[in-house]
Amino acid sequence: MEKKKKENKLGLIVLIFSIIICLLTVSYAIWTQMFPGTKENKLNTATLILTMNEANNTAISLTNAVPVSDQKGLTYKPYTFTVKNSGTASANYRIMLVNDTNSYETDGCEDMKLDWSNIKYSFAKNNEVTTTGVLSDTAGVLNIGTISPKETDSYSLILWIRSEATSEIMNHHFHGKIKIDAIQSDQALSD
Repeated sequence: MEKKKKENKLGLIVLIFSIIICLLTVSYAIWTQMFPGTKENKLNTATLILTMNEANNTAISLTNAVPVSDQKGLTYKPYTFTVKNSGTASANYRIMLVNDTNSYETDGCEDMKLDWSNIKYSFAKNNEVTTTGVLSDTAGVLNIGTISPKETDSYSLILWIRSEATSEIMNHHFHGKIKIDAIQSDQALSD
């Protein structure tokens, strides 16, 4: 009887060991099995290079400025720059005017920022269409567009204080800088 118990234990151990080996073999076979795909995958790459060149060293700022009419504001010297796509793919982009925090710190006027609702602007692309408005209405967005490879666009920006501004603008400053964001092609241009 004792011999039969030993044989049963040995048989059970061999059976369990055999089952484990079978499971490992089947798992390995399933894991390494390759199934051919029926879908073609493509990966397209292109080089996107946007560069901005400032045509003049004029700062984008309003200091000691007074309210003026649009007619007078449009006569001010513009801040000019170009955007060039040196890459191999078309680029969607957004041009924005943002606060230049470094200039505010340098000038010591962080607490004297001119409210954007008092700033008017004129923005032109390639000397063609001029957009005029109040900076706060666009949240600083000046242009959204697409630029083709090897294309260069030129821009000009004029800022002035709107004639309707009141005395709250006294001693207030605006220091800005141009910011260009590339926009993903699947992202809406209206963002």
